[in-house]
Amino acid sequence: MRSYLAHVPILVLLALWSVLDTAPAAGSWPSWPSQSSQSLERPLDELGPAAAPLVADGPRAELEAPASIDQLRARVAEILAREGVPGVGLALVTREGVVWSDGVGVADLDTGAPVTAETQFRVASITKSVVALGVMRLVEQGQLELDEPLAQLMPDIEIHNDWPEAPITLAHVLEHTAGFDDMRFNEWFGDEDMSPREALALNPRSRVARWRPGSRMSYSNPGYTVAGHAIELGSGEPWDRYLEREVLRPLGMDSARFRRTPEFADRLATGHRGPQQPVAFRPIAHHPAGSLLASPRELASLVHFWLRRDPGLVSPAALARIERTETLAYLGTDTNYGLGNYGDLLDPARSRGHDGGLPGFLSTYRYFPELGVGYVMLLNATHSMRAYVEIRALLFAYLTRGRVLPTPPSAPPDPEAIAAASGFYGFENPRMELFGFIDRVMIGLHLRPGPDGIELELPQGARVGLIPTGDGGFRHPSQAGTSLRSTTNAEGERILLVGMGYFEASSATWARVRRLGLGLALVLVQIAPLWALGWVLVAGFRRLRGRSAAPGELGLYAWPALAGLCFAALVPLLTTIVEREAFATANPLTIGLCLSTLAFAACSALAASRALRELASPARVRPALVPIAASFACFALTIYLMVHGIIGLRLWAW
Repeated sequence: MRSYLAHVPILVLLALWSVLDTAPAAGSWPSWPSQSSQSLERPLDELGPAAAPLVADGPRAELEAPASIDQLRARVAEILAREGVPGVGLALVTREGVVWSDGVGVADLDTGAPVTAETQFRVASITKSVVALGVMRLVEQGQLELDEPLAQLMPDIEIHNDWPEAPITLAHVLEHTAGFDDMRFNEWFGDEDMSPREALALNPRSRVARWRPGSRMSYSNPGYTVAGHAIELGSGEPWDRYLEREVLRPLGMDSARFRRTPEFADRLATGHRGPQQPVAFRPIAHHPAGSLLASPRELASLVHFWLRRDPGLVSPAALARIERTETLAYLGTDTNYGLGNYGDLLDPARSRGHDGGLPGFLSTYRYFPELGVGYVMLLNATHSMRAYVEIRALLFAYLTRGRVLPTPPSAPPDPEAIAAASGFYGFENPRMELFGFIDRVMIGLHLRPGPDGIELELPQGARVGLIPTGDGGFRHPSQAGTSLRSTTNAEGERILLVGMGYFEASSATWARVRRLGLGLALVLVQIAPLWALGWVLVAGFRRLRGRSAAPGELGLYAWPALAGLCFAALVPLLTTIVEREAFATANPLTIGLCLSTLAFAACSALAASRALRELASPARVRPALVPIAASFACFALTIYLMVHGIIGLRLWAW
C-alpha cells in the first residue's frame, strides 16, 4: 500500500528497476515488496505488518511514553501536522473497558469539523473481522460448516479448481488459502447496493485456484464476498442485515453500517490521498471484503470484546478458531492469518487484529492478549507510512508505560537444521498472478548460518540476522515473536514463511541470471532512443560532408529507438490511469495503454528483423553493436511480456 495501485504500473517499475536497484544498509530489513507491496490507497489493501514482518530500521530506539492523554494528543497532533494528515480517530482499551476514545485533527478540511469518538471512517478490510464473527455464529448454530466444499454449498457460483481431491471450502476463502487471485480491475468499484452474488458475477476469473488449495496463503478479497454469500445462504437474509443485527449491535457498534445512510452522512470523514488532496467516495464492489463504516468508539468495542473474550456472541472455542490457521499443512508464524484476524509484530509485544485500506483511509485495530490492552487508529489519509507507524508506537507506549513486557521466545540454535535449511528461496505466492512474474524475479531470500541463528540476504545485498525461537522459527532481535519459519510443505519441499510471504527452495544461479538478464534488457531498451539520437547527429554531420547513410542503416537505429519510446510512453499512461482510477473500463487511457504495448511489440519485431539482416554483413556488426543488441533486447522483452500477458493487456477485460 505505498502509491495507489502500485501493482498496475508494473512496466514503470520494470523501466526504472535498473536505476533504482540499490542496497539497503546491512542489518536493516527493507520494505517487504509482496502481498503488501501495493499502495496505501489500493482498494481493500493491507499495510499488513504481517506481510512486512521484519523491522525496517533494525532495533528500535526506546520511545518515551506520553505521561497523560493530553501529552498523547499533543504528540499525535505534531505527527499529523508534520505529515500533512488531516485527522485520526483513536481509542485506548483495556480488559476493564474503553480508557479513552476521541480524535485529533479534522474529519474534513473544508468544513473544519473535528474528528471525534463518533466520527465514522471507511475501515475497509476490518470488515473481514466482522464477517468472520458472523460466519462462526452461523457455524455454531449449525447453519454453515467451515469444511463444506463450496461446490456443494453454492453450486451456482463459478469457482474453478483443478485439484478435485482438495475441494475449496469456506475455511479456505476465510484464511486466503484457496489460491485465488485478488480482485480483477473491473471488480474493484461497483454499485453501493450490489449484492455478493452480483459482485461475484462481475469477473469469475479471480476465483480460479492457481495452486492446490491449502498449500499456501495469498490475500484475496473476493474470498470474503464468497463468505458474504455464504452468510446469506446460511441465514436466509441479506448478509449486511444479518451482521448488523447479530454481530454489530451486540458488540455495541450501534451506528456502524455497511453502506452510507442519510442519518449518519454528516459524521463520515473525508479521505485524502495526499496533503490537501481529498478523495471522492467510491463504493467498492466486494462489500463483504471492506465496506464497513465505523467510529473509533465502535471499533473500541470490538477490541474490548477480544480482550474479554466474551462468550455471548460465539464460544471461546470459536474465538480460538478465528485466531488459528487450520487449512495449511505446516506450522506458520506469529503473523498467521486466521479467519479475518491476523498476528502482528510491529509493536514490542505480540498482537492480533486487522488493518484496512481504501482510497483516503487507513485503519487498524490491535489487541494484545498477553497484556490485556489494545487500541484503534483510523487515519483519513493514506500518504504517510510514518504517521501510521509513529502514532501506533505512541498508543502502545502509553498503554504499556511502566509495565514489564513479555519475554520474547527464544531457543538454542540447531546447527544441523540450519545447515539443512540453508540456500536460496524464491517467492511463490504472488497476490496478483498477472504481475507475479515480476515478484518472482525481484523477490528472493538467501538463508545461511549466522552468529546467533541465521542470516538472511536479499538479492539487493541487504542482510539481517535472526534469532531462533524453536520449531524452525526465527525472529529479529527487536521482535516479540516468530516472524520467519523454515519448514517443508506437503510434498516435502523446503519452504520459508515470512509473514504472508511463501518461498520455495530454488536455484540462486538461475534467479541471478534471470534478474541480471532482465536488467540488461531494460538498460538497452532505455539506451536505444538516446543512441539513435546520437546516430542522427553523426549522420547529419556526415551528410554535410557528402557521405550518406548505408542502406538499411536508418531502420537499424530507428526501430529499437521507437520501441524504446513506446515502452517509455507506458509511464505517463499508467500514471494517469492510476490518478484517475480509470483502469476498470475501456477508455482512451486504457485503450492507449493496450495499443502502446502492441506498438512496442511491433517495433521490437521490426528491429529484430533489421538486426538479423545486419548480421549477414560481419563488417557492419561491430560499429552497430549497440543498436543490434538493443533490437534483440527489445524483442526478447516483448516475448517475455507476451508470455506473461502484458502485451495487448486490456485492463478493463482482464
